[in-house]
Amino acid sequence: MDLYAYAFSKNEHVNDYIQEHYGPIPRPRGVRFMRYETPESCEGDGPQAALWRTYCGRDVIYIHTRCGGGYDETDPDSNYIACGGKEWEEAHKDLFICSVDDEFDCTYRDHYFTAVLDDNYDKICQLIESDEVID
Repeated sequence: MDLYAYAFSKNEHVNDYIQEHYGPIPRPRGVRFMRYETPESCEGDGPQAALWRTYCGRDVIYIHTRCGGGYDETDPDSNYIACGGKEWEEAHKDLFICSVDDEFDCTYRDHYFTAVLDDNYDKICQLIESDEVID
């Protein structure tokens, strides 16, 4: 899976939007706005790639963290529990869609949330569409 994602610290609109709607993210690695992703942007045919393709082109927020469940999501020592991934998903259950561990390193996890369509989201979309984003 491509680990590139829009940097949290380099764009105030992305930072503000994420903080407002999804709160502090445990062990964040990046964010992508799935409206602008295409199925071709993800190689592979496993469950992680299939899930990615499901949300391409939709108003969904992808958040990549270092909160994978490993081989046992119920293990209290897994990143998913010990680092707060499960608690964070539950705290935002009104927007949370689903998540899946990274196929190549199960200590990472992809989380999918419904996008909140507000003025800041619109501004981010304008920046993405004008290629001013978001490195």
